[in-house]
Amino acid sequence: MVCKKKNFLVLNNGSETIDNLYLMLREFNVKFEVKNPGQYFNPENYLGIIISGGFLPRNSYRELLSWYRNLLSSTSLPILGICLGLRILGYHYGARIRRMGEGENGVVKIFFHKDYPLAPGIKELKVYELHDYELISTGESLENYASSEKCRIQAVKHKIKPQYGVQFHPEVNSNNDGKIVIKNFIKECLKKTKEVP
Repeated sequence: MVCKKKNFLVLNNGSETIDNLYLMLREFNVKFEVKNPGQYFNPENYLGIIISGGFLPRNSYRELLSWYRNLLSSTSLPILGICLGLRILGYHYGARIRRMGEGENGVVKIFFHKDYPLAPGIKELKVYELHDYELISTGESLENYASSEKCRIQAVKHKIKPQYGVQFHPEVNSNNDGKIVIKNFIKECLKKTKEVP
């Protein structure tokens, strides 16, 4: 039986690069809906979820982290967390997070020390970075696959679930090749559209 889900879901955390993400999804001919964190939706209606970069407002910070925690615990959908999305994954799975002395901003080279499922066979990528916080541990459930000179944790995956996070912004396609990550995330989600009856 073929699954009738057609759309991806983007959770918009107010990222400066959110329009780039929309453009890239359209470039890949992907249909998507956009919701704000905290808004109700049925995960079963979607092929996969992308958690954008951005920020969580101070007045609803704890409430939204709790909402994300519930989402990550309850769904089996593939999830890709970008920048803040990576830190949300980290928070949920017990990683340690800190403010960097000097953040990463601009095009940076990252190095894969093992084969990342969203960038198979690739040893290094030029990617766009825009962050002042970083994960300094992965907790028990996440595994790190890549590092940059300034930031040790750049690309993670849950050891069992199809949940991924990247510190960089693969949606920003200016002099970088991070878009391979989004392309392969879409491919992985589409693979799951055939369900066993």
